[in-house]
Amino acid sequence: MKNQRGFNLIELMIVLAILGIITAIAIPSYNGYISGARLTEAKNNIAAIKIAEEEYFLDNNTYFFDNSNINTNLSNAGGNLWTASPGDGGVNFTYKVEVSGSGYKVTATGIAGTPAEGLSDSYTKP
Repeated sequence: MKNQRGFNLIELMIVLAILGIITAIAIPSYNGYISGARLTEAKNNIAAIKIAEEEYFLDNNTYFFDNSNINTNLSNAGGNLWTASPGDGGVNFTYKVEVSGSGYKVTATGIAGTPAEGLSDSYTKP
């Protein structure tokens, strides 16, 4: 009697079926994880805008806004509240500030063609 070496076709088909099931479960979970990480980026930048808005309010007794979109790489820019770097390859969201009455709203919207496309988040100060 000879010892057989290797795998037969049935064993290989079972392994491939198991790998297919694992992949079908793992890919949506990974995509959800990536979307969550992108939203965390938006929340962090919204928090930076909120801090800048409150600092501006303390100095000027009004909130700063510019109707143009604000991109990431937020930094204090003297006369302007922050600067934008739209050419940065890491930009995934545009940020818009709308001032109304004694409050403001900051909206982050995912840029088309980036990993954040279709994602959005916002903060409203009444």
